[in-house]
Amino acid sequence: MQSLPETVEDYYARLNFDGNRTCLFGNRDKINYVYEKCRKYFNNANDACEVGVGDGYLLRRLYNSGLKVVGIDISKFLVNRLQSQLEEENLDIKLIRGDISTINLESDKFDLVFCLDVLEHIFYIKDAIEKIKTILKIGGLLIVTLPWKENLDNNMVICPQCHHKFHRVGHYHSFDSIDELNQLLGLEFEIIQCNEVQPVKKPSDIIKNLFWLIGGFRYKRSRTVYLIAKLKR
Repeated sequence: MQSLPETVEDYYARLNFDGNRTCLFGNRDKINYVYEKCRKYFNNANDACEVGVGDGYLLRRLYNSGLKVVGIDISKFLVNRLQSQLEEENLDIKLIRGDISTINLESDKFDLVFCLDVLEHIFYIKDAIEKIKTILKIGGLLIVTLPWKENLDNNMVICPQCHHKFHRVGHYHSFDSIDELNQLLGLEFEIIQCNEVQPVKKPSDIIKNLFWLIGGFRYKRSRTVYLIAKLKR
């Protein structure tokens, strides 16, 4: 029987684990930044869920803080690979393969739901928010990072073979104001903290700036906003 073609999600996951794509490891500074901003809200939390689990870095941090942790990811390759690693480490973290915009899970289950650099990749983002509302407990928190003031058109590319036009890293959404974020979440959420993620300055940034300045340009790091929102319903 002929095997099914590899999905885009599995392709990227395989490159991150076995290839030369290193964005999962490169995101750790951002994860640490957001984790420190929301850690004070963990006091009364028991159950946490991460949507889009990457290499499991945040899952491990949440687990080691004493929380019961579940991870959801659309990539079968990633879920299978990471679950094996977690079991080898004797970490009781459950992974579920699924699309957060369509998945069926137990209602009112989680005190915390994390979606870091995930929602912008989901075309039906409103459906994803509605699903998150169902799995969060009343008073539970949604912790999100999203692209901030990105010009999506400037990051579109065209496949030289099929001529399909698409965003180079798969973004469907970017946000420019707190009003847009409130509209995305709806009246059932109250944003209790929102700000731009401040990047960790690295020596490599100086080198990038020099190369761009020599070429007559200015190096611009992509911007990200984080928010912490409480479910009120």
